[in-house]
Amino acid sequence: MNRFLCVVLCAGAFILTGCNHFGFAFKWADTYIASKVDDYFDISSSQSRHLKDGVQKDLGEIKSAVLPQWIARLKGLQQEVQKGALNASRTSFYFDLFLKDVEQINARFADTAGRFIASTQPRQLTAFAREFAKKTQDDLNKFHQTSKYRKEMRNKYTDHFEMFLGSLTAQQKKMIEAHLDSSPFPGELKARNKAHILSLYLQQMTTPEAKREFLKTYYDNPAAMDLPEYQTAFNEYKQQLQKLIIEVLGCMDLKQKKNLIENLNEKTAQLEKIAKAG
Repeated sequence: MNRFLCVVLCAGAFILTGCNHFGFAFKWADTYIASKVDDYFDISSSQSRHLKDGVQKDLGEIKSAVLPQWIARLKGLQQEVQKGALNASRTSFYFDLFLKDVEQINARFADTAGRFIASTQPRQLTAFAREFAKKTQDDLNKFHQTSKYRKEMRNKYTDHFEMFLGSLTAQQKKMIEAHLDSSPFPGELKARNKAHILSLYLQQMTTPEAKREFLKTYYDNPAAMDLPEYQTAFNEYKQQLQKLIIEVLGCMDLKQKKNLIENLNEKTAQLEKIAKAG
């Protein structure tokens, strides 16, 4: 349910797809993204302004090109839930579309990310390496605190399901626990993968120009630099997460189905309002 520099420079993708209120996400996306980029690069006021302008332009393109797809999909999903047609196959279908959505939205921010990277100064590239290393170590420390991290993940799963379904049943909670036992997120591998990417950045990129090109390449295709073992583990995790979603939605009670329909209708209305606002 996250991704390193790609997330930082395209945080809009996750803010838009994971936020409880789409209107809030669109309104504050430029400020949020500029803030997250500043955490890594210590950007100037001019860079922040240009970055926000670029994000606003990208959001405008998303409103016209992507929102109509989302609206139609949410309406179709709502109808399938209403008719009781949301089976394992259809749930898998929508899960795959969500992953493609993230990639599609990431691509919408590519030019803005490229312009920002081109504007970075040597001191900012050094700051990026320092902050990236610090956050990687923070991640590793977190993943080593097994019980605390498990609780954090349990709460995340529960919050995401309850955002659409309302309170979960005892059976559904057991499904989450079983998933955490058998298919935990590969957190330590993720941290090792980040350390690997940082090593490539520091050891192979000896000039500011090379570092900027590295960041642009990483933005365009972060998976190409991943450790093979992390790619394998993360792909397996996604498959198991999909199974969990299928299991939980497959045993919804009547109240949860009603809540899901109402929440899908609410999200559709939010998107339609944003699209009409232009």
